[in-house]
Amino acid sequence: MDREMLKGSTPLLLLSLLQDGPMYGYHIIDTVTARTDGTYPLKEGALYPALHKLEAAELITSYWQTQANGRDRRYYALQPTGQAFLEKKKKEWNQFVAMVSGFVGPN
Repeated sequence: MDREMLKGSTPLLLLSLLQDGPMYGYHIIDTVTARTDGTYPLKEGALYPALHKLEAAELITSYWQTQANGRDRRYYALQPTGQAFLEKKKKEWNQFVAMVSGFVGPN
């Protein structure tokens, strides 16, 4: 898979995941791997900078939660502004897919 195409889609994927509820980093990586059957190997080196950019843009927020084993885990959650941004980006994505499909056809 073309890394540049994936790179541009990462914010949309992350916001879509967080729409289902707060998640921590490794859970995000595992979920992306599972939902893409391993075709999108999201690495920590790409995940955390993307999450920090989304947080800086106030589309998501993060908080620490102590686990039963005493370790702290950082969770990321979608903000209302992030939900509105996601809806806008979904429409743009669907328009883009329809436009490209008009040239290359469906799968």
